[in-house]
Amino acid sequence: MLEFTEPISGRGLAFSGPGTEIEAKTQEVPPQYPPIQSIRVQFTRCENEKGCIITSPNNEETMKVQDNSIIINCDGFYLVSLKGYFSEELSLSLYYRKGRKPLFSLSKVTSVDSIGVAYLAFKDKVYFNVTTHSASYKDIQVNGGELILIHQNPGGFCAY
Repeated sequence: MLEFTEPISGRGLAFSGPGTEIEAKTQEVPPQYPPIQSIRVQFTRCENEKGCIITSPNNEETMKVQDNSIIINCDGFYLVSLKGYFSEELSLSLYYRKGRKPLFSLSKVTSVDSIGVAYLAFKDKVYFNVTTHSASYKDIQVNGGELILIHQNPGGFCAY
């Protein structure tokens, strides 16, 4: 004769009988999220029309560079880090959407080391605008130019 030793709860059952004990348990599966959106790009030179030219040294990034902009696929908060040293004094702005105020705007600087958090949305494009005060864009050398974006709250709206 079998008798229940635990109530049926959906997580496990235990039966007992003469010399036998059977136990079955279910395992909870954690929710599956897409990979965290992130990218690290470098900029080493500037051009008149395009500002600083950004390139991604890693093809395995979850975000992509298109037309000298970083494409945002997922809504949410992003950690934004911008670093670099310039051979000439310049003004630099980092934008995410036309017609909006820049994420960063620095005037007459030879270096930048800024970090912040910004809410970005699907179809936003992160890009530079550079203005030089005395030199030609071709004369501007950039050392250690790096822009990093890391999505901080995955699980919201994404479109790929």
